[in-house]
Amino acid sequence: MYEDLIGKKLLIIGSEKVDASIVTAAKSLGIYTIAVDGNKKSASTFAKNEADESWDIDYRLTDEICEKCRQAEVDGVIAGYSEYRVAAACEIANKLGKPFYATQKQIELTRNKRTFKDECIKYGINVPHDYCFNHAPFDEEIESMRFPLIVKPTDYGGRKGITVCFKKEELKNAVEYALSLSKSKTIIVEEYIIGKEFTAVYSLSNGEMALTCLNEKYINESQERMTGLCDLTIAPSKSVDLFVKSVDKKIKDFLRGIGAENGVAFFQGIEKDGEFYIFEMGYRLNGGNDYFLVEQEHGISYMKMLISYALTGKMGDDIKKNNPFFNSYHANYLIYAHEGTVKDIEYPKPGEIAGIDESTPNMVSGCKIKEDGSTGQKAFSFKITSNSLDQIKQTITQINRSVKFTDSQGNNMLFEPFDVNKIS
Repeated sequence: MYEDLIGKKLLIIGSEKVDASIVTAAKSLGIYTIAVDGNKKSASTFAKNEADESWDIDYRLTDEICEKCRQAEVDGVIAGYSEYRVAAACEIANKLGKPFYATQKQIELTRNKRTFKDECIKYGINVPHDYCFNHAPFDEEIESMRFPLIVKPTDYGGRKGITVCFKKEELKNAVEYALSLSKSKTIIVEEYIIGKEFTAVYSLSNGEMALTCLNEKYINESQERMTGLCDLTIAPSKSVDLFVKSVDKKIKDFLRGIGAENGVAFFQGIEKDGEFYIFEMGYRLNGGNDYFLVEQEHGISYMKMLISYALTGKMGDDIKKNNPFFNSYHANYLIYAHEGTVKDIEYPKPGEIAGIDESTPNMVSGCKIKEDGSTGQKAFSFKITSNSLDQIKQTITQINRSVKFTDSQGNNMLFEPFDVNKIS
């Protein structure tokens, strides 16, 4: 299926652990891989360490990267998990005359929370009520607000700059925090809907669209500043039937409306009382790496399809293979660590505990962690498959007993273990 990719050269923008999954997938297809960003090669530049070649160039220096690509005869460009790196990859591909699944206009629309929300409303998609955009709320606005609220930058991802406020006294610090991380110095203050979080992933190929996966998310509640970090996702969601009946067509109309024809898109939202509210999307891979479980279930990998598009302008597989109704339960279990410098790391490997398909440490000894409530605090991720939720609970319990993540003084850096009794 992907035989025409063998020997081609692919440039991957980024060197983080999540970017290494692109390198791994590309190399499995016989592709020569090059990883690039401004982080010099070290033990923590996972993608660079796994790639056939690496370049220490800031990804924002697109002209310099393009010249290097011409010299190296690069065939395509890809970026996965960062909106800024995806935008850079799009710019580089355009300058080189190479395929890219998205346009800059589409990327900007989907990453700007105001324009995205307006577009959702146009297609009848429920969104949380917002109280103010683009400025710190005035006193008279605050008096009319109903708590809880969520405050976030309009132009930042990775859960950075986000705070959930349950009372008025928390709002000032939350606004200042969001503004400090917003490049445009603009924020959004909207209602925080208490319900069941989810992510819906869509694959697109030549204008056809398919709901690939709908998962349920369990949000971490142990942080001093609640930011919505996700502890666990489980697919398929129990609400997949209702989602398909009530939301699926609207999202496909949305995607057609913005001219999306190829690639992968994900929508994050909350279900409450049978209603689905969408609050964010990405026209890119998501950090949950759902492609892994979809390939297990249906033998189709949208990761490989994105790589194919970058190199050939075609997605390379039939998205009709996709089906959000799975035969097994698939979990992605994430463990986070507090601020400090990492010293010792231990974790169970596949085969050591029943149900683990993949176990990934996101850091190495010597890495420094900042307490910012972002995905940068992720210490481990574990992919789990089982025929029952009870078995997933048992696997997570065993993982919690086995992991070790300490600083130089031997202090445990990990968050409180996830309570498996939340799974139902």
